[in-house]
Amino acid sequence: MFAKQAIVFASLALLSAPSFAHSIFLNCSTANELIECEGSFSDGSAASDFPFEVISYEDELLVKGQTDKDSAFSFPTPDQDYYILLDAGPGHVVELDMQDVQ
Repeated sequence: MFAKQAIVFASLALLSAPSFAHSIFLNCSTANELIECEGSFSDGSAASDFPFEVISYEDELLVKGQTDKDSAFSFPTPDQDYYILLDAGPGHVVELDMQDVQ
């Protein structure tokens, strides 16, 4: 009986532990004819080797690639309206509209 109570208590303790979720961020800026971007997590960890896509407002894929080891990527400035999608897995997807590129 004691073992069963200990298991229940341990399970409840784990369920009531605070969640340590972190968010993903994407910062992009214009540099000459390129858009340079860097991804990061709110806890400061790197967002390296994650897929990104540049998509037109008409849902046409313009550019596809992956962040580098420094969590960065760049691409030529599109001739049409676009947004950028960085996918770091379930619950960690961020979209950045072209109007938010600095």
